[in-house]
Amino acid sequence: MNEAFYEVMEKDSCLIDISSMSAYLTPEIIMPKRKYKYSRINKDIFMKKMMARVNIFPKKLRSSIAYGISKHFVIWYAKTDAAKFSQKGIRIISITPGTFETQMAELEKNEANEFIKHCAIKCSGRVEKIANLMAFCIGEKAGYLTGADIICDGGCVASGVNPLKRK
Repeated sequence: MNEAFYEVMEKDSCLIDISSMSAYLTPEIIMPKRKYKYSRINKDIFMKKMMARVNIFPKKLRSSIAYGISKHFVIWYAKTDAAKFSQKGIRIISITPGTFETQMAELEKNEANEFIKHCAIKCSGRVEKIANLMAFCIGEKAGYLTGADIICDGGCVASGVNPLKRK
């Protein structure tokens, strides 16, 4: 997606990649960070290496592990694209949202409520809050912000909660 947008974006624009707090909640040791570089070299090898990592886990955990790795990769990709995008005067950041009041969150209400217990702010976020953050990030006031990930999760990641250790 970033590569496609790179071709059409203009100077002074900003690309926002969306991650998930799963990128931080999945234990760091699981993340195949050294293998991410293959995404820029050979996409087939990259996918084989990602799947090899996911497949070492029991089947019941694989989708969660794959999701955490994919969102961790989004953050890495935005950070490592910052220099490339800056050559065209474009900024790139990632935003890591937590639980927000959406239809998807309603479907995952039980899991979301478990995470909210660990948040500093004990409720789901309103979509206006994340929209305001995005609007700020693309604006001139944040014109020096690039290659960064912004966590907007009510303090869940900061709590150190680990979903793999939950019952």
